[in-house]
Amino acid sequence: MTDRPHVLVLNPNTSDSVTQHLSDTLSLALPEVHIHARTAPFGAHYIADERSFCIAGHAVIEAFERAMGDAPTAGYRAVLVGCFGDPGLHALRESTQVPVLGLAESAVREMGAQGFARMAIVTGGERWQTMLQRWCCSEGHDRTDAPLGITQVHALPATGLQMMQSPQDTAMALAHACHNAMQHASTQAVLLGGAGLAGMGAEVRLLTGLPVWDCVELVAQRLQQMLALPQQAESS
Repeated sequence: MTDRPHVLVLNPNTSDSVTQHLSDTLSLALPEVHIHARTAPFGAHYIADERSFCIAGHAVIEAFERAMGDAPTAGYRAVLVGCFGDPGLHALRESTQVPVLGLAESAVREMGAQGFARMAIVTGGERWQTMLQRWCCSEGHDRTDAPLGITQVHALPATGLQMMQSPQDTAMALAHACHNAMQHASTQAVLLGGAGLAGMGAEVRLLTGLPVWDCVELVAQRLQQMLALPQQAESS
């Protein structure tokens, strides 16, 4: 019997509850994969501003180096930076030949692969609106002629960590924000950005009937294709 592939998931903040949430969500979506989740050894409890984002880039590299010290014998087949915004992503890619995925980059690409070239982002934490607009510019998603375009970024006042702690209220707030986002003439779908929103895509789809996915379920689909895993039943 073939051994299960190993995937390293790095949470760039110091919240163990977020790390566990990521690990649980990915393990449920990818039962054939052994998920190894690590929490950043220093930095912010939750990344919510430019300063904590900058520190997270350093922290995620440290977490990666520590994880490599006791890596499984078979090695990791992929590494995931578990923060929407991808701190430290390019530095990690310089550090290893293992494929490194970022929640934001991979989720946007997977949305495109599903046929949605124009999408809105809904996230938590007011400062993330400006931060993600900057990220969109750096990745070229702000251009009207971009192959994959971000039409708008909506940031709700509560952080992703706060949302994770009250899932029912969060689902309703996200549903309202997604309805508003879909009013933009160019928007074809909505991407829920943030590790704390893992699992919310299916909830919001049930509430709204809209084309909405969260970044973690999209990355799970990306990993499934990368690792050539059997297709899972699609969430409603």
